[in-house]
Amino acid sequence: MNKYIIIFIIILLLIFIFNIDIHENMNSTNIISLSVPDSDWSQYWSKLDYAARENASCIPIAKDYTRLGTMDTWILTMPKSCENGMPHTRAADIIAIPEGFPKDYLPKTLEHEKIHLNQRVDLDLWKKFYKKYWNYEIFSSPPQNFPPNLITMIRANPDTCSVPYSCWNNIWWSVPVYKSVTNLNFRSCPVLWWNQLDNKIYNNPPDEWVNFFGDHVSQSEHPHEISAVYIADWIYNKNKNSKGIQILMKFWDLNKEKLIL
Repeated sequence: MNKYIIIFIIILLLIFIFNIDIHENMNSTNIISLSVPDSDWSQYWSKLDYAARENASCIPIAKDYTRLGTMDTWILTMPKSCENGMPHTRAADIIAIPEGFPKDYLPKTLEHEKIHLNQRVDLDLWKKFYKKYWNYEIFSSPPQNFPPNLITMIRANPDTCSVPYSCWNNIWWSVPVYKSVTNLNFRSCPVLWWNQLDNKIYNNPPDEWVNFFGDHVSQSEHPHEISAVYIADWIYNKNKNSKGIQILMKFWDLNKEKLIL
């Protein structure tokens, strides 16, 4: 009887070892054979966007196919000239990080960019949240009476490119714009606010917006950016006081099962 038990155990061990070997070989083959999906988003660029990126290179220096939460994701190390050295997403499964990015900032930055990946995958869910709880709507194109000079000067953002126009409270439209046609540095782009009722352009958000979202939002141009900043800050124990973030985190907790993270 003992002899049969020993043989049975040996057979189970052989099967276990054999399966591990097959699994590892399959994983290695799959990763080696994978190619980075197309991440060209230039269809969203204006003439100024092309000019701003004229001498930039977005050819990856290094590629890492990894798992972030429940998402299989490409993390590409990019030249510093790509998007002026700013981390960003380039597709539903691609995060771009500039070469030499500080390691201390990387975990929080990846949390931020993960939200942008999710916004690409679950755009309808985010749209519903923005409209119902933040009174924001996002659009692929501006309204007919949108100021032409803002359309000309708007800076394309890879994280918001499919829906770059956002309207808060059915009045205020916020857009990041190039400082001038001769200053196309992404890092110096202000966010301007067009009031569609009085047809005036303002340099700052309205007081009601600040009362709701707070005066600490580092990227106020679009609800995609506001929510990514909020959630990354929440995870790292900062900026928990505004009404906007409290509402967002309730939504976040209720929808974690639906969100691909």
